[in-house]
Amino acid sequence: METEKMEPEQPHIERLRQLIVEQYEDRPTGCGASFGELLCWEIHENGQTFIWLARKWGISLPTLGDLISDHCRRLEHEPRVLHGL
Repeated sequence: METEKMEPEQPHIERLRQLIVEQYEDRPTGCGASFGELLCWEIHENGQTFIWLARKWGISLPTLGDLISDHCRRLEHEPRVLHGL
């Protein structure tokens, strides 16, 4: 009996990011194709409020908050203690 190799399930937040990016493939914004570029374009260039963006993406406001929080965490640098302060 051959066992199927199952892919590990993708974390929910990562799956949402991927699904959003995929849905922009046929309607590019010209800002880039990564999730971060799309998020920033929608908010800063396209003028979307959080409420409108959540509605546009078909997600709840708390879920949009989770996506934004996750995006910001990915931008953080490794900590470096400044002992002279």
